[in-house]
Amino acid sequence: MPDIKYEIVTKSKVFMLKFSATVKVNRPVEKVFAWLTNADNQGKFDKSSIKMEVLTPGRWRTGSQFRELRDMGGRKTEVLSELAELQPNRRFVVRSKTSPGWLGTWDFEPDGAGTHLHWTGQLTMKGFARLLEPLIGRQMRSQIDQQFAELPHLIESEIPE
Repeated sequence: MPDIKYEIVTKSKVFMLKFSATVKVNRPVEKVFAWLTNADNQGKFDKSSIKMEVLTPGRWRTGSQFRELRDMGGRKTEVLSELAELQPNRRFVVRSKTSPGWLGTWDFEPDGAGTHLHWTGQLTMKGFARLLEPLIGRQMRSQIDQQFAELPHLIESEIPE
């Protein structure tokens, strides 16, 4: 079972939802990293991601740009994001360039023949969206719980031993 945490942080007039999850995937780091950095796999584990398109040609690298169509509470929204950091087989960080502010960090560590995967997500809300924070937080927490409970099995089923 994944270790999942959730907290609300308030700074001035900005609300921030923070999430984290830690799971073990019984596949080598390089294979797990390759699977998670394949845009075609995004919608397989993140059910709010309808479509992800890589805008920057070539392999993923720091600065690569993405356009994503997401289902945000029943409303389809286009989100532009970029890779703020990429360390092959160790870490990648995705930052949204459009509202709402999102920062997602994926850290990978070898764990025997498997991978220890730690994810953190941070959603920053301003203005009217702050009033919806409790609803958004509950909805996201439920989705993240399910996503990370299923993620190891999904990756393991798609990557042969």
